[in-house]
Amino acid sequence: MKEIYQKSLLMIKNLDIKCEGDYNLILNDYLILTSESLKYISQTRSFKEIIKIANEI
Repeated sequence: MKEIYQKSLLMIKNLDIKCEGDYNLILNDYLILTSESLKYISQTRSFKEIIKIANEI
């Protein structure tokens, strides 16, 4: 699970995702977690916070 979480964060960083809607568009193309799963694992309800976490990696 941790590997998929890290892959999801890297996809946000590499594809320069700016909002949750853009992230949801790429779900079908890549094997990554849904935005709700990312929020749960990151323990936040803000997708902007997840973007900040992704950019720190």
